[in-house]
Order: sequence, then structure tokens, then C-alpha cells
Amino acid sequence: MSFPGDMFSFGSDHLDESVDIHETSDVLIVLLRLLHSPPSPPVPLLPEGQDNQHIISHKLPKKVYDPATVIPLPLLLSVLYGLVDKYAISDAVTKSLNGHLLAHAPVFPLTVYGFATTHRLDYVASEASQYLQPLASYTANEIVVIPTVFAYHQVMRLQALRMKALRDLVLGEDIFPHGACCELLTGRMLTL
Repeated sequence: MSFPGDMFSFGSDHLDESVDIHETSDVLIVLLRLLHSPPSPPVPLLPEGQDNQHIISHKLPKKVYDPATVIPLPLLLSVLYGLVDKYAISDAVTKSLNGHLLAHAPVFPLTVYGFATTHRLDYVASEASQYLQPLASYTANEIVVIPTVFAYHQVMRLQALRMKALRDLVLGEDIFPHGACCELLTGRMLTL
């Protein structure tokens, strides 16, 4: 039997049908909670005191979420996405889980990127890639979460493209008026 959309949202014409579910009681509880009360999106915390340290740093400002509203990463990766896939749960639930996965990207960018790439969650992978350090800075044990050589190559090219765009932006800006960059001890002006 095929179910349009969500496997568990069938109408009254299927009331006498039964579905065998082979799950442990813990996983079944999670599945029923997922179906009965889909998770709300994580709640972002407002920054305290508007710290401008990220402007000086080479890192993006990290989005911080209320930990009480974010589903833990191990539960997302090991249980929830598996249930969504196995039981064809609605796209609305998947989008909500993607939001929770993205909430972990600033702290665990490589894990989130690897999982998203493996499961063809392109938007999540793209967002998580913003937080990746240069791939050479990761150990061999860490980098194995990237599923294919092609995915590795894509993120390497993306990082190179971002560096080139940044370099072009910085070099293309007229930082000093009229091309003057500094005055030497002799009193001469250098121009670019």
C-alpha cells in the first residue's frame, strides 16, 4: 500500500489497516512524540552586549540558540532522521529537524556538513560550510565524515572561491585616499 505524503496521515478509508512497527520501546516513544508533537524550531538567543569580537576575528559570528529548545545532535543523527526516512514522515517535520541540525553548525560544522552532504540536504550543507575551518586543519579521523571525494572536492573549491572573492574585495577597495598608502621617513608618498 502506498501513502501519499506522511505514512501516518491516512484517512478514514484505511481504518481497518494495520502497520507493523519493529522498534524498541524507546524509539517507539520518540516516533510517537515526533508524530503527535512535531518539534518547534530552535529559539535563537539575543546577543548580550553586542560583542564585536567577531569583527576582529577571522570567524563568523556564531548564532546561539537556547539549549533547551535545540534537539541534541546525537539524537538527531542517530534516531530522528532515521525515523523520518523509514516512516516517510511529512516534509514539515523534516524542515523542523533541518533547523535543529543547522543550530549545531557553528559548533560542529564538519559533522553537520558531512551528514547533510550524505543525506542530500543541500541547503543545510551550504549553511554549515560557512563555519568550516580550512579542510587541511582537520585530522584524518575528523575528515572521514565527508562521504565522498566529490563532496570533499566541492568544499575545497568553495573555500578557494570564498578566499578569492575576499582577496578581490580587499584588493579592490580604495583603502587610502588617492592611492596613497603611507609616508616614508624621507617624506615621500608611496602610491599603489
